[in-house]
Amino acid sequence: MYRQSAPEKTSPFSDSHWIWPDDPHWDLHNGYAIFRKAFNLEKVPARAPLFITADQSYRLFVNGCFVGRGPARGFQESWPYDEIDIRPHLRLGRNQLAIRAYNPGFSNFQYLSRGFAGLLVAARWGKTRIVSDASWKALREPGIIRDTVPSSTQLFPQEHIDLRVQPTGWTNLGFDDATWPSPKERPWNSGPWFGLEPRNIPLLEEREIDPVTLVGVGEGTSARGYKHIRDVVALRQEEDRSHRPIQRSFEPLMVEATGMGKFRSYLFDFGRTVVGNLVFEIEGASGGEILDTHLAETIAPATLTPDQVIPTGCRMAFGDRLIARPGDAIHHFYHHYGFRFLNVTVRDAAADFRFGVRLNWIGYPLPRKGSFSSSDTDLERIWETCAWTQQCCSLDAYVDTPWREQAQWWGDARVQAWNTFHLSGDPRLFRRGIAQIARQTTPDGVTYGHAPTMAHECILPDFTLIWFLTLWDYYWQTGSIEPFLTHRETIQKAFAYFRAKTDPITGLVTYDSRYWLFLDWTDLFKDGAPTIYNLWLLIALDKLAQLYRKARQPREAVQLESWAKRLRGALGRLIGKDGLLRDGIDWKGKIVQETSIHSQTLALSAGLKGIREKVVLDTVLLPYLHGETKPKAVPSAYWITYFFSVLSERGHGAEVIAFIKKHWSPMVDHGTTWENFAPRRADESHSHAWSAHPLYHLMQTAGGIVQDAPAWREISFRPVFHGEFGRTVVPTPNGPIVSDWRRKKGMIRVSLRMPKGVLARVTLPGILLHRISKSKTWEIRDNV
Repeated sequence: MYRQSAPEKTSPFSDSHWIWPDDPHWDLHNGYAIFRKAFNLEKVPARAPLFITADQSYRLFVNGCFVGRGPARGFQESWPYDEIDIRPHLRLGRNQLAIRAYNPGFSNFQYLSRGFAGLLVAARWGKTRIVSDASWKALREPGIIRDTVPSSTQLFPQEHIDLRVQPTGWTNLGFDDATWPSPKERPWNSGPWFGLEPRNIPLLEEREIDPVTLVGVGEGTSARGYKHIRDVVALRQEEDRSHRPIQRSFEPLMVEATGMGKFRSYLFDFGRTVVGNLVFEIEGASGGEILDTHLAETIAPATLTPDQVIPTGCRMAFGDRLIARPGDAIHHFYHHYGFRFLNVTVRDAAADFRFGVRLNWIGYPLPRKGSFSSSDTDLERIWETCAWTQQCCSLDAYVDTPWREQAQWWGDARVQAWNTFHLSGDPRLFRRGIAQIARQTTPDGVTYGHAPTMAHECILPDFTLIWFLTLWDYYWQTGSIEPFLTHRETIQKAFAYFRAKTDPITGLVTYDSRYWLFLDWTDLFKDGAPTIYNLWLLIALDKLAQLYRKARQPREAVQLESWAKRLRGALGRLIGKDGLLRDGIDWKGKIVQETSIHSQTLALSAGLKGIREKVVLDTVLLPYLHGETKPKAVPSAYWITYFFSVLSERGHGAEVIAFIKKHWSPMVDHGTTWENFAPRRADESHSHAWSAHPLYHLMQTAGGIVQDAPAWREISFRPVFHGEFGRTVVPTPNGPIVSDWRRKKGMIRVSLRMPKGVLARVTLPGILLHRISKSKTWEIRDNV
C-alpha cells in the first residue's frame, strides 16, 4: 500500500514543533531562514536517522558539511518528510546541526502556499533525543535581498545575497550563536500541516562537477542603476553581452581589477545540460565585488551571447547575484536550475581577486540497469542523449524540463515513466506522481495538468484521460493494481465529468471552454467534439474496465464496457467511404473533413472497427514517416511516440529507426532532447524528456524486446537487424532480458537471455512464430 499519512502515535515528530525565526505566517515573501542546534554524543551510533522537513524546503549541514536537501514536493495536508542517516558526519562530543530553509510566500508550478512557513526535525539514537523547539537558534537570513523577480513565471525568485552582512561560518561547529534568538513554535500536527507522510522515493543524488571549458570573455560598462536591481538578467540585456572566443579547460580564474562601474564577463560551457545549484569560491576579495550569473540553454554562435528573449510567455530570467565580503568565501546558491551555459559577470572589482565556480549536481537516482548498443554509433549517441535527458528531468518528480518550469506535467510523465522502466525499472517516482495528480482536481473531477500547482490555466481534461492510462501503465509494469484501488474515488468523479460532457445526440465528449484541451502542439481540430479527445477516452475506458475486472468489480467493468461500445459506435460514424477517420464534429453538427495522423494512429491503437488499416498506413502514416508528405497537423516530438508504437507493432520498425536517426541526430550535439523538433532558442526548451522516447523505441525495434503482459511475464521478440550488431538489456521485475545479435559470414547469430518465469513469442526471418520460456540462440541466414 502507498503510505500517505503517519498516525500520531507512530510519528517520529510527535514531540517536535514547527519552528520559524518569527511569526510563521507573517512577511514570508522570498524568505530565507537559518537554524542551529548543538547536541552532545557520548557514543556515535551505528545508524543515526534524522527525520526532517520544511515548508517549503531545507538544506541540511552537519558539523559544517552539506548533507542533503528536501523535502519532495507535496501538499500540506500530509506534508512529506525525509529520513537521512547522518552517522557519517557525527563525532564524539559536541555536534552541530545547521539548516538553511526557504519559503517563497506564494504559490508556483511546484508548490502551493498555505500562508505558513516552518522547519520540523526529530531524532532519537539511544539516549540522544533531538526535537525542533524553542531550544534552537533561528535567524532570518540577513544577507538576502528579498525584492527580486521570479526566475520564471513557474519558479522561485532570483537569489541576491550580500555576504558582507551574512554570518560567516554559521554552519560550522565553532560558530558563536549566543546572540541568535529562539524561534517561534507551532504544534507538529496543526494547520496547515494536519498530517505527515514519508517521502516514498529516494533522496536525490548529489555530486560536484566543474564547467568543461571557458569559451568566452568580454568587458564593458555596467548599465545605469546596476547596484540596485531586481533582475540581473534584464540588467545584462542593457549591456554588451558579446564575448571574445577563448577555449581553455576550466580552472579558478584570476580576475583583474575592473574598476568601479565596469564589468568583466566570462562564459562557461558545461558541455551538455546539467541540473543543480551553483557554488562560488572566492579568494582575496576586497569586498563589494558583484558577481551576477545568467544561465542559458543555448548561445548565439557568432557573438557567444547567451540566448535570452525578453519578455516571453514564461518570462525566463535565470540568474542570481552575489556580493563578496572582504577575504575568502564559499557560497552555495539555494535553488537549482537546468542549463548548459553559465555567464558570470564580475562588477566593481577594485583589485585583482580569484574565483572558482562549480555545480552541485542533483538528480533522482536512475542506475543504468538497461542499456543499448549498436554498430550504428548515431543510434548509440541518440540513446545516450535520451537517457541523459531523462536523468535531467528526474528530480523529486518527473519534470517537463529543468530549465523553464520544473513542473510535473502528466502527459510528459507518462512518456518519462516508459523511459525509466527501460532504463532502471524503478516505478516509485511514477507512483508518487500518480498520487499527487489525484489530489488536485476541479470540483467537477478534472485533474490539473500538473501538481502541486497554482496554474489554474493548466487544467487539461485530456491529461485526465492520460492519468487514467497511467494507472494501467503502473499495473502493466509492476503487476500491481494498488494505485487503481487507492484512487477509485478520483476515477469515478472524473468519469462523471466525461459523462456530463457527452453530447446526447452525437454520443461524443465535447470541448469545455473553461479548460485547456491540449491534444498536441499542432494544428488539430479541438472545438466541438474532437475525435482524438474521444479516442483517448475510448482507450481509457477499455483499460480501466480491465482493471475493474482485475479488482473483481464486474459491475463497474460492465458500465465502462457498455460506454466504450457506445463510443465506438459514435466514432464509427465519422469513418468516411475512404476508410479514414475524420477529426470530429463541430458545434453545428457538421463532420469536419480533416483526417489527421493523430486520429488514424489512435484509431488503430484502439482497434476501431471500420478503419481500413491498409489505407491508413499507405495514404496517411507511412507517407509522413518516409518524408513524402507534410500534413497540416504534424505530430510533435512528444506525441510522435504513439505514432512510432503503432507503426513498429505493424512491422515498420526499420522505418521508425530511420526517422529517429534523421530527426534526433541534431539534438545529440546539444546533449539533450528538445521540446519540439526545431525549438525557438530561449523560448522553447532544449531539455525536454517528453521527446526522449527513442530510448525505449530503439530498445523495442533494434533490440526487439517488446512487453506483452503485466510485470513483463510475456514478451515479443522481433529484432530489426539494423547495422552489423546490436545488444539491448531491459530491466524487468523478474530480472534483466538481454537481446544480442551479430552479422558474420552471411549469417546472423541471435541470442535471447531471459529470467525464469518469462515467456517469449519469437519472430525471426525464416523461423515460424514460436514460444519459448528459456534462453536460446539462433543462427539465421543474412538475407535481411
